[in-house]
Amino acid sequence: MSTYFIKENNILNNEIIIDGDLCHHLSSVLRCKINDELDFSDNSEKIYHGQISAISKKEIRLNILEIKDIENEPPINVYLIQCLPRGDKMEQIIQKCVELGIYGILPVESENSQVRLKGKIEEKTKRYQKIAAAAAEQCGRGKIPIVKVLENPEKALDFLPEDTHILFCYEKEGNHGLKSELLKVTTKNIAILIGPEGGFSDQEARLIVRKGGVSVTMGPRILRTETAGLSCLVGIMYELGDWGRIVEN
Repeated sequence: MSTYFIKENNILNNEIIIDGDLCHHLSSVLRCKINDELDFSDNSEKIYHGQISAISKKEIRLNILEIKDIENEPPINVYLIQCLPRGDKMEQIIQKCVELGIYGILPVESENSQVRLKGKIEEKTKRYQKIAAAAAEQCGRGKIPIVKVLENPEKALDFLPEDTHILFCYEKEGNHGLKSELLKVTTKNIAILIGPEGGFSDQEARLIVRKGGVSVTMGPRILRTETAGLSCLVGIMYELGDWGRIVEN
């Protein structure tokens, strides 16, 4: 079931009151009816299960049937520092990473990036955050991942929590593998660094290692930038995340 995100002022006493774009989406696009039951998240701690009691053009009212803790978020916080790729690949990366359980996505411009920010950091952040919210809603997540566009990899590394275990996925690393490095992780905060189509410059690589990044190989084949981060995230979720959890329907 999809989860729709609401704010604190949408909850009044034992009711959920929906207006604006979400009201239009539920009533006109999804054709929700009286007595339909839906899930809502406050994007913080709680999931609200409600039943529609009234529908109009301006608002939908639901009686709250149950309030429960958010339980479908991974036990680890994985950040993806992704150098901007060409075309619409960044949007696809965001969508798929949200489905897989990412905690935060930090798109950055690097020396070899073929896409430049050109002063559009705020604009791109808003667009990417909207894409993340839609993906979180569609796959039934309890929280919307953080999306923050930053000027360069150094800014992104400085944004991370101090105890973050940084995995530097580097095509020039030939000996130290991702699998062995995951066995050393002792913190819940993990970051993945993925270069652009042209890879990281030598200067950037040295900076990342100096900032605590551990270079790892993703195997004997060179992955595309839009494949590498997703592949690494899958490995992390399998090894350290919640993929072994049995879900009761």
